[in-house]
Amino acid sequence: AIRRAVPRRCPGMRCMPEPATTSLDAALDAALRSRRSDHGGVPVGALLVPKRKLTSCRAALEAAVGDLRHGTRSDVRHALVVDRVTPDMFLLHVPATVAGVLDDPAAAPAELAAAVASAVGASGAVFYSGVRRCDALFGRALPPLAPRPGPPEAFTFAEVFAGIGGFRLGLEPLGGRCVFAAELDRAASRAYGAHWPAGGEPRAGDISSVHAADLPAFDLLTAGFPCQPFSDRGSKAGLLDLRGQLYRELVRLLSARQPAAFLFENVASLTEGRTPY
Repeated sequence: AIRRAVPRRCPGMRCMPEPATTSLDAALDAALRSRRSDHGGVPVGALLVPKRKLTSCRAALEAAVGDLRHGTRSDVRHALVVDRVTPDMFLLHVPATVAGVLDDPAAAPAELAAAVASAVGASGAVFYSGVRRCDALFGRALPPLAPRPGPPEAFTFAEVFAGIGGFRLGLEPLGGRCVFAAELDRAASRAYGAHWPAGGEPRAGDISSVHAADLPAFDLLTAGFPCQPFSDRGSKAGLLDLRGQLYRELVRLLSARQPAAFLFENVASLTEGRTPY
């Protein structure tokens, strides 16, 4: 019941037939397909949905994921960003839980796979794997790194899951320059902006929405990815919690950009085996 926009011949992927019809011109369809090459990290993607089915499809996905406790309805609603691509067709960007099911239904819990398949099948949607929200296709490309006068920096760094800027606070006095920052939490992002007003380096909220190729070059990647799934004071669900999978975003960035070094921070339980792996 789920149609995927995947080429017929694609080494390493299940070969699927082309969708019977879409209302996209060939150039846009090809551009969306090409985004799969920048996959990796947590699952991402978007559904091409007819206008008349958009509201029902979105509501069904919110219910499927929220009611089955694979995320909350508010989390899903936040992730379900919509882009109009033609007068009659919309792209519905889906959360990682839904994208993972659509990428590989056999690996998903049966009840969740059935609920997502029902929601998507009823709308006649087509899934484009690897499509990210921060993309020039949708008028949301990262801004360029602003030039900075004065002597060159000793090194450059990008900080992901930046919080209120702890790494930056320590690295700038050593001569480092931040060239990219990402933090999803709104309160932490506001605090970060109060310390370092926007206007120099590009910034993002959800790191999974950004193409790795769009980031400026950097020498060091820093991150303090979510500790709640691993912390003794948290859920201790480990990799069974979607937040526990976010280390994959760091692997994606390291693989794509190949910086000289990385510096990550987390809690003791991450390496002590007290959470599921």
